[in-house]
Amino acid sequence: MAMTELSRLQLDREALRRAVEMMRAEGGANRLQIEQKLRDEPWQQAAAFAAYHCQRQTLNLKPWEDTPSHIDQDSREPGARLLRRMLKAGVSRYEPDPLAALAEARRSPPEPTAEASRTAAKAEPGAPA
Repeated sequence: MAMTELSRLQLDREALRRAVEMMRAEGGANRLQIEQKLRDEPWQQAAAFAAYHCQRQTLNLKPWEDTPSHIDQDSREPGARLLRRMLKAGVSRYEPDPLAALAEARRSPPEPTAEASRTAAKAEPGAPA
């Protein structure tokens, strides 16, 4: 299913919001760090930092491994394969817990697009055109 640019931006913004909330929920120094970044930096930049932080933790990455939020999907790095899976499943590159989001995406069928709904309605006998 092709995702529109607007829906991708909305998906990314929601994932970034969850990453900020996850980092705040950690408490202590991590909470203080994200609060400071939110005061001193543009929201998008602070939230991207939170996504990076959360992904490093949830994926248990080695210091030299990139997070999906910071890697090019065409890269040959191992993280790019995960990023391509995420994007194909409709999961944001900024998702704070990518593996949990992929598992959820497998359990939940994707929402039909407006175009798919119109096409299905036209195919049904007696459906309004």
